[in-house]
Amino acid sequence: MSKPIEEALKKIPNRFLLTTVVARRWESIVAGSPPLVDYEPGTPPLRVVFKEILADKIELDHEEHLILLSDLPEEEESNETLFSAAFSPDAAKVKEIMGSGDGN
Repeated sequence: MSKPIEEALKKIPNRFLLTTVVARRWESIVAGSPPLVDYEPGTPPLRVVFKEILADKIELDHEEHLILLSDLPEEEESNETLFSAAFSPDAAKVKEIMGSGDGN
């Protein structure tokens, strides 16, 4: 029998992205967000998250960088920012913030 993480990687094949999705969803369940699947009382939130992924209750919008949750009550916010777009820092500004590096 395969482990839930192995099955979840079939749905979200990028390990780093899967980790982000699991962490974000785990945080929201611990904070009181209702689970999207049926579960036994006492089930750890982490298992609930994997069950949601395997039940296709969590989808990703790669263009908008969102985690999309299905079947949430109307009053709940159902879209969560997954990650921000990459940026190119201004080298001069980075040097100013970090200092010159010469010990001064």
